[in-house]
Amino acid sequence: MQDFGTNSTALLAMDFQNDIVDPKGKFGVQAFAGHVQQKRAIENATRVVAAARSKRLPVIHVVVAFPEGHPSINMSAQLFAGIKQANALVQGTWGADFHPALKPEQDEFVVTKQTVSAFAGTDLDKSLRARGITTLVLTGVATNFVIDGTARDAVDRGYAVAILEDCCASFNEEVHASALQVLTHLARISTADEFISAL
Repeated sequence: MQDFGTNSTALLAMDFQNDIVDPKGKFGVQAFAGHVQQKRAIENATRVVAAARSKRLPVIHVVVAFPEGHPSINMSAQLFAGIKQANALVQGTWGADFHPALKPEQDEFVVTKQTVSAFAGTDLDKSLRARGITTLVLTGVATNFVIDGTARDAVDRGYAVAILEDCCASFNEEVHASALQVLTHLARISTADEFISAL
């Protein structure tokens, strides 16, 4: 794992929201919660966030949330149609809120999206460039959605990308591993322990 300069690297914690990662969430038991628990993704991401904060590395939190009724959601995509059908990730609800272990601190930047990638339709790129960030370290759920989409977008925009594979999860290990296998061509795949040691 490369060394990370705190002036040029940011850690992204993405879509760690109750509807997605909590067993009681709209997509919990039937989708992601089991693999989240298997990978210890929340515990690992919590350690990584704490380590980044201790070194004053910027921590950026990304959430996906929609107004009541999901008026702007892309119904042509099965993923988003399912969100609307489940009435999930509604702004201001428990389901759209951060998992308690990964709530942002007061001075940390929060990006709200209505897309797969953290860049699409947000001010993330502008904010990163204003801070002189050139390297992104990605954590989040799901590996084959927000991690994949954001990594691809980041590389296209000229960022170096690292993915902490044990701080991510998906439907199951097969889907998780398949997504990472493709992403090895775009990003460095690492772990929470390797990242913490590199800091």
